[in-house]
Amino acid sequence: MVAQIKALRSPNINAQIIQQQHFIRYKDLFTFLHRHHPQLAEQIGQAYMNTMRWYFVNQFTRYHKALEKIKLHIIDKHDVLGQDDGSRKSNILSGAKATTPHDAFNLGRRIDMLKTSNQAALSSFLAEEEKSTHYMEVPFRNFNLALVDNASAEYSFLTTFFAPSLSYSAISRHFNYIFEPTFALGQSLTKSLVHETFDCLGLLLCVRLNQHFAFELQRRKIPAVDGYINGTSMSLWPRFQVVMDYHCESVRTVTNGISTRKPSASEQAKQSAAPHFMTQRFGQFMAGILALSTEAGDDEPVSASLTRLRSELEAFLTKTSKAIGDSRKRERFLYNNYSLILTIIGDVEGKLALEQQEHFEGLKTAFGEVG
Repeated sequence: MVAQIKALRSPNINAQIIQQQHFIRYKDLFTFLHRHHPQLAEQIGQAYMNTMRWYFVNQFTRYHKALEKIKLHIIDKHDVLGQDDGSRKSNILSGAKATTPHDAFNLGRRIDMLKTSNQAALSSFLAEEEKSTHYMEVPFRNFNLALVDNASAEYSFLTTFFAPSLSYSAISRHFNYIFEPTFALGQSLTKSLVHETFDCLGLLLCVRLNQHFAFELQRRKIPAVDGYINGTSMSLWPRFQVVMDYHCESVRTVTNGISTRKPSASEQAKQSAAPHFMTQRFGQFMAGILALSTEAGDDEPVSASLTRLRSELEAFLTKTSKAIGDSRKRERFLYNNYSLILTIIGDVEGKLALEQQEHFEGLKTAFGEVG
C-alpha cells in the first residue's frame, strides 16, 4: 500500500489508473488493518490524503497556468448600451494593445457551449497552443469541467476504498482536505475572470455552466462539491447585477443628455422615424439574456435587472420622441423601435421571454399606425 502511495508521486502518472488497477485490490486489507491496527490504518490514510492533495493542486496549477495563456476578448466599461459607437471605436484605436473585434451585445454561437455533447475539457497542451481569442466562458468551462470530473472520480474512489471502515462524514472530511487547495485555485480563476469584466452574457453563461455542473454532480450523487459550486455562484451573480446596473446607468446618462428644445422647421423635416441604433443593440442584448434564461428560476436576479434596463430604454425612447415635431412621425418612431425589439426577441422561448414579448406587443399596439 505504501508502494502504491509512492507511485502516485511519480512524474506524469495517472492517479485514477493506480487507484482502479492497484489500490482497489487492497480494499479488504485496509478494512482488516483498520480493525486490527487502527493507528497504522490512519497513518496510511493520512499519507494517501497528503499525496492526493499534492497531486491535484500540482496538476490543476499547471492547468490553470495553461488556461491563462488563452487570449480573451476584453469587454470593459466602454461596452455598455449607452456608449455610442464613435467613442467606443476611437477608444479601441487609441488603446495600446490591438483588440480582436467582439460583440458585447450579441450572444451568437456562444450559447453552443451549453448545448455541446463534448464533455471533455481542453488539455493543457492544447490550451497552451490555442491561438484564437475567446470569451471568458471558455477557460471557466474547461477548468471547472476538469475539476468536476476529477472530484467525482476521487470521491467515488474514497467511498469505495475507505467505506465501511470510515463513516461517510469522515470520508467527506478527507475529500475536503484533499481538494481544499484545488478548490481555492478554481475560486481564484473565477474571481480573476469576473472582477473587472463587463461581459454580462459571459457572466450569465458561466452561471448556466455552473448550474449544469451542479445538476451533473447531483446525478452522479457527489454531494462533496456543493460548497465549491455555491461559492462559484456567489462570485458570478453579484458581478452580473453590477454590470446590468452599469448598462442602466449608461442609458440614463444618454437620456439626461437629450436636448428638450423645440426643433426648427428645417430640423423637423430631416428627422427620421427609423429605429435608434441603441434599440437594435438592446434587442440583441435582451434576446441573448432571454435565450440563456429559458429555464430560469423565479428567484434569480435576471428578471428584475432586465426590467430595470427595459424601463431605462423606454424612458430614453420617450424623451427622444418628444424632440420629433411631427406627432405622426413621433408615434411611428416609437412604433418602429418597439416593433424592432419584438422582432429580435420574438423567437426566444421560455417564461421570461414570453413576459417580455407580451410587454413589447402591448407597446407596439399602443403606438400602432394612427388613422
